[in-house]
Amino acid sequence: MTVPLRSLVRQGLYLVGQGLQGLRVAPGQTLWSVLLLAVTASLVSLAIAFGGLAARLSEQAARGSRVLVYLKDPVPTAEVQRLMSRLQGQADVESVTYLTREQDRAENARLLPPDLVASLPPEAIPGQHALEVSLRFRPEAPEGPDALLASLRALEEVDLVAEPVVGGQRLRAMAAAVDLGRTILLAMAVLLLVGSLSFVVATLTRTLDRRRDEVTLLRLLGATEGFLRTPLMVQGALQGMVGLGLGVLGGALVADGLSAWLEGRHDLHRVLVMRLDLALPLALAAGLVLGLAGALVASRRKEA
Repeated sequence: MTVPLRSLVRQGLYLVGQGLQGLRVAPGQTLWSVLLLAVTASLVSLAIAFGGLAARLSEQAARGSRVLVYLKDPVPTAEVQRLMSRLQGQADVESVTYLTREQDRAENARLLPPDLVASLPPEAIPGQHALEVSLRFRPEAPEGPDALLASLRALEEVDLVAEPVVGGQRLRAMAAAVDLGRTILLAMAVLLLVGSLSFVVATLTRTLDRRRDEVTLLRLLGATEGFLRTPLMVQGALQGMVGLGLGVLGGALVADGLSAWLEGRHDLHRVLVMRLDLALPLALAAGLVLGLAGALVASRRKEA
């Protein structure tokens, strides 16, 4: 190893060591800042996971939703086929199936108690030819198929549009509740982030106060501003990366626990999904940026 390279390595190790020592200047404040950052990252991670759950529930609700469009009697076969072709071209429509009177009567019979069906003559159960319209989920139109339902009611061939939409209302309500929970988690994370940033800056400011005499001496010996600020940046980067990294790991553990509980209680699958291969590197990068920003704020505050 050449002399310049050896000197550079020695200086780098010295600066990193000074940054690590800065963590012990105010251990209580350092611990609190790391904990607040960890809780913030956990809340953000859970909010993202809940957002994915809300989107999946909405998609599942739309896929499982169907509208029964009862047709007037009589409607010629050509008109029925034309109407089915028109509906197939709608963005909110997944598929269209024609139901005969007998098929509709069988569907209605399945909704009634078996003993009641057995006591009734077959013609007593209503049946009408209809179109079963399965709906498609569209993320760009979260308001749902309201416009489609209104257009169906306005058609001359249509006698009745069965409402509410069958099969999706419960899932839509669950998606709305999950989305509300995600919003609350994000709001809490923002408030905690502000508090954790103030703790990071306060910890770094205290470190600067403790190193004031040392910094003055190093300046007299010709140390550059970059050399003097590097330990502070190392300290801030470590606080940010450790805090956010631990928070993401903690959020993943909480998400796994909640998923296991919900899967066992409600017979769901893959309730909360977290991609640690993406979340952890992003958290470390965000922690690095946050720590460097905190060090910059603290150093400029002392200069002012």
